[in-house]
Amino acid sequence: MPPITVIFVVSGLAVWLNGLAFLGIGTKGADYGPNPLKTVGWVTLLAGIVDGVQAAVIIARAPDEVGIPLAGIVTFYATFFTALGVTLIKGLDLQPVGNLAVPVAIVPLLWWKFFDGSWMLQSILVVWFIAFLSVAATTYGKLPGKVLGAILTITSLYTFLAPAALLALGKPIP
Repeated sequence: MPPITVIFVVSGLAVWLNGLAFLGIGTKGADYGPNPLKTVGWVTLLAGIVDGVQAAVIIARAPDEVGIPLAGIVTFYATFFTALGVTLIKGLDLQPVGNLAVPVAIVPLLWWKFFDGSWMLQSILVVWFIAFLSVAATTYGKLPGKVLGAILTITSLYTFLAPAALLALGKPIP
């Protein structure tokens, strides 16, 4: 399977955990125990690192006309997941992550033509646009966390895990 499958799986699982965290599922540790959000942070950081490594693999293996644009868009998510992971692990302020989410929402729309011929990949760009702007809105108190949690869990399933499952089954992404 291509490196993009690894990106879909690891990113999808990280987004799933973040979505559940915003829904309040699995985030209530004992008063004396470890903070469950640190676990979410470690998985998110891992996703960022794996995405970054896979972007390098894509550049090394794919022809430039495909590899450079694909690695470029993957780098957006690698950077975002790395920053979010560190923020959660260290218990830092999420507003800078919200600020980072704005260009991560908007700029990948410029890849629209790159994904021409794939309605699913183009629709994924739209879902990511909504999801990342929702992250920004939530970090500034403009959108309830539970709404973001629902958006992220749906985003995980549709934009990351469904394409990975299609590729695992030997089917192209439509």
